[in-house]
Amino acid sequence: MKLAIITAHAGADSIGQAAVSWGRNNVFYIDGHDTILENDPMIFIMDGRKGMLPAYQRALDKTYEYDILAFLHDDLIIHDPEWASKVLAEFRDPRVGLVGFGGALGHGSPELYKVPYDYHQRGRSQFLSNMDDAEIHGKRFTGSCDVAVLDGFALIVRRQILEKAGGWPVTQLGYVGYDYWLSCMTRRLGYRIRLVGVSCAHLGGRTFVKLGLGQGPEHWAQFLAAHEYIYNEFKDVLPFHV
Repeated sequence: MKLAIITAHAGADSIGQAAVSWGRNNVFYIDGHDTILENDPMIFIMDGRKGMLPAYQRALDKTYEYDILAFLHDDLIIHDPEWASKVLAEFRDPRVGLVGFGGALGHGSPELYKVPYDYHQRGRSQFLSNMDDAEIHGKRFTGSCDVAVLDGFALIVRRQILEKAGGWPVTQLGYVGYDYWLSCMTRRLGYRIRLVGVSCAHLGGRTFVKLGLGQGPEHWAQFLAAHEYIYNEFKDVLPFHV
């Protein structure tokens, strides 16, 4: 199996620290354009100023020789130097399609599709991670287990899942809901989703701040539209609980 790391970068000041933590000893100047860092694993830093999913899709087209793709946020600092081997160990099971570092045992409330729609019904429950601030988000977890849904800060997926799905939903979703989409698509295609309790820090908000996301009323409209899209698209795999 060949693993490549992909990140969408829009100027967050954490990219150097993040890339070093992913396995690279030295990071040269990154000028904002698509950049490939020669490394093991290889790091594809994509210009994300026009959107994260378009950047992810460009990277998907560039990394055809890699069968495992790690889509990591540019503010994710990984403390565990053995993280890649732990992830690849999960993919030795051909039934595993998606692996991440933060995820929940439940996705969607039991009332979903039984009562009038409300976006709160689409949420996740029983969140687990080994982030520095794990207890703020849920419970600390240092092992590995099946989960229903992963958080978007680390989505490590078999290429064939994205290929079967026709690529990332660039026209349907933006910075909200893509992690729900990939988790649901993975389940729809019959694969398991695994959480690995890798020690890490997700700084959070660096890209939001840089791009000014969430500062206008249009962000709330996009948030609601993304949730409704997932609700309508994945009635075959929601709700789900491990």
